[in-house]
Amino acid sequence: MEQDDPAEALTELRERRLGALELLQAAAGSGLAAYAVWALLLQPGFRRVPLRLQVPYIGASARQVEHVLSLLRGRPGKTVDLGSGDGRIVLAAHRCGLRPAVGYELNPWLVLARLHAWRAGCAGSVCYRRKDLWKVSLRDCRNVSVFLAPSVVGLGLPALLGSSSHTPGCLLL
Repeated sequence: MEQDDPAEALTELRERRLGALELLQAAAGSGLAAYAVWALLLQPGFRRVPLRLQVPYIGASARQVEHVLSLLRGRPGKTVDLGSGDGRIVLAAHRCGLRPAVGYELNPWLVLARLHAWRAGCAGSVCYRRKDLWKVSLRDCRNVSVFLAPSVVGLGLPALLGSSSHTPGCLLL
């Protein structure tokens, strides 16, 4: 049995042109791989929540973070961000002295906030938990921020506001 020279094999592959069937196979394989990543890693965060209550991830802008912090400035007590996503608000609240600062996020990929906190040197001071925002107890919270899609505000906000699960005097943004 004769072994091929790796340099020769590489040269042959470079000179060879892909046909339509091979391009179709490569495209289908790439699409299947992307779907597998989405189905296994990203979708589980949405499976646990009924379709009508799903909130898409839209990162808070620097301006939105500033507005939230301006409303929370001078308020003592625990600060919570429901649906914290990449953790911008939690990290900014901690930097402004609002402690403890906790973020709740259901999607495991969006709990990348821990990496952001580590890079900012606040990893041991802020807390991110993977939990459904509709099931979080707000009993000991004084400051709560939550960004909801307009389609969800009418469905979920009255339940969140009317629940007895938050502290009297709690500011819900």
